[in-house]
Amino acid sequence: MKNIRFGIIAPLFLLPLAFLSVSTPSLKPDPSAFETQMLAEVNQIRQSGCQCGDRYFPPVPAVTWDARLAKAARMHAADMKARNRMSHTGSDGSTIGQRARRAGYPWSMVGENIAWGYTDIPSVVDGWKTSDGHCRNMMTKEYVHLGAARYGTYWVQDFGVPR
Repeated sequence: MKNIRFGIIAPLFLLPLAFLSVSTPSLKPDPSAFETQMLAEVNQIRQSGCQCGDRYFPPVPAVTWDARLAKAARMHAADMKARNRMSHTGSDGSTIGQRARRAGYPWSMVGENIAWGYTDIPSVVDGWKTSDGHCRNMMTKEYVHLGAARYGTYWVQDFGVPR
């Protein structure tokens, strides 16, 4: 049996604030294959609804990719790989909230899934789906953004709601 390990951080909350988002699709670069596939896998689960442990989550809106959360995820995945350890705490003592802010994401709520040992996106997302806490993160209706990264076989998903 393959030795697979998971980690999860429950959502962190700040007082919700109203925000205005202006997008300029013509300025957005073409999404990478990684981004496209990760979003497709996560949004398929979100749009279908999912049983997470003993609780059923009905369908929720799709999340969109956020490059700042992807940067935070990439830095954390690289840090875990470099130190050969899986933890939600960075080697510098940082939390997901601190890493997201460093990457420029002004959040009111963030959450993180981590995993190790998977070789592709479908298998890691399926692993998260069958793990109660990870599944709940993927199905949290408040989340509007996702950034994710893989470094070797270390995986990170960061979810967020901006301020």
